[in-house]
Amino acid sequence: MSTKRTIEECSIVGDCVAQKIKRSGDNASTSSGASTNTDDVARTHLSSVYTMDELQNTFKNALGLGKSVSHECGAALSTIPFPCCVLPKFIDSDTFLENVKNELLDQEFHLKSNDLYKFHQTADLKECSKPHIDALKQLLYEDFRNWLINVTGIPLNQTVDMNSSRYDSTDVLLCHDDKLEGRRIAYILYLVPPWTEADGGCLDLFAVDELKRPDKVVKSLVPSWNTLVFFEVSPVSFHQVAEVLSEDKTRLSVNGWFHGPNIDRPEQYTEPALSLAPYISLDVDVLHDWLNPDYLDMETQLRVRETFESDSEIELPRFFKDEKYQELLTAIQSSELTWERRGPANIRNYESADESSVPEVVRQCLQLFRSDAMFVTLSNLTGLSLHELCPNSDDDSDGGSGRDEEKEKAVKDKTESRPRCFGELRHWQQGSYTMLTDTEAENADFALDAFFFCKCDGWKQEFGGFTSYIAKDEDEELMTVNPEENSLALVYCDKQTLRFIKHVNHKITTKEDGQDFYDIAFMYLE
Repeated sequence: MSTKRTIEECSIVGDCVAQKIKRSGDNASTSSGASTNTDDVARTHLSSVYTMDELQNTFKNALGLGKSVSHECGAALSTIPFPCCVLPKFIDSDTFLENVKNELLDQEFHLKSNDLYKFHQTADLKECSKPHIDALKQLLYEDFRNWLINVTGIPLNQTVDMNSSRYDSTDVLLCHDDKLEGRRIAYILYLVPPWTEADGGCLDLFAVDELKRPDKVVKSLVPSWNTLVFFEVSPVSFHQVAEVLSEDKTRLSVNGWFHGPNIDRPEQYTEPALSLAPYISLDVDVLHDWLNPDYLDMETQLRVRETFESDSEIELPRFFKDEKYQELLTAIQSSELTWERRGPANIRNYESADESSVPEVVRQCLQLFRSDAMFVTLSNLTGLSLHELCPNSDDDSDGGSGRDEEKEKAVKDKTESRPRCFGELRHWQQGSYTMLTDTEAENADFALDAFFFCKCDGWKQEFGGFTSYIAKDEDEELMTVNPEENSLALVYCDKQTLRFIKHVNHKITTKEDGQDFYDIAFMYLE
């Protein structure tokens, strides 16, 4: 079951931020002496072309027939991948919109950041009393709502959500469908400077696969000043705001939803649980060939274990011998490997290695992580019971004859249900991410996450790509794991702990050793 998140439900995880768009002159807002000509505000309305019966009927008929259509004024309705309408020159007065923009920039924008998005947003503008924003609200809540009812045939009610969102460099809103009770039509009114596709921040629309999951982006809409985009919220309305790439432009918009009667939704596809496998037998000499001998020393293992039991996580630098690590790194970057994209986009987006294509040294390394020798080593390093030879740290050592039967039963149960694992070799680059999900170990009391990182020298947290842990149904971050070269990160997770890997942004292009990194990620269960 996926953890649900909406823009409204996200808590504020940052302080109010300073406005980054420079206002011109002293006409920024009412409070700073901006023009508040009452007649100008009162005259605010849709561009005259949108009030014409001819255009409305054209779009109404096209929607009814499920056909795409365009109008000589530039307005367009596309039905691929789902009906979406673009209305350029939406408001009749650019001066009015400039005043709206200036009033918006006097509002408090709060950082919103989690697995799904990173950007800044105001509170709902229904409480805002600025004159031009008030006039815009009246236009959207009344005139445009009636326009939408006529064109779409959807019986919208009086509930309309309206916020302002600000996307700066690296900000993004990943793939989602806007599904929330009552939402029927999503809209975005752009208040941006001259904008091109190279600036990023496009509204990307996804096609769906045979299971109605988002597959690929098939249409990208470039933001444009005084253009309004709207679409019906449906089971297939998957979309995203692509990462903003411009360093000096801000993607400002007014956006929200019109509400109406709920629609019936088909049952969503549920991903099968991970295919967990018991450990395999491997010559213990392989372990000694690969591991830094420090981590096989009993005193070192005891110190690591004490830290892990105290903190529930630990980072083990230089985990592999230098020569083995270099051999592995060279092989991972080999052209022999075949990479497969892992989706769907509303859950994850990264590449996973096809193990049938990996070079021998990579195959041996993956076998090592699946081996009984590694299970025993991880048990010694963490105190967790990951092998029959490693008793649980909670076992009662003082039990007498009254405990013998229970111990025998515990040994039998452990033998019949071996500890298991799942793992893969992953490739991370710009645009890669995972989102919160609690399906991976839903039947386990705990999981041990193990991440071995490659080709991430000089990694900076500002790139994204870090693993964030949060408590289920909470927003507060418990801990973060950053990629570290030739290191193994171990993290204990119980049923109430969820994880995601933050979207890797375009700043990764400044990384010294290349624009990507790799990890070998395993999850171990008792």
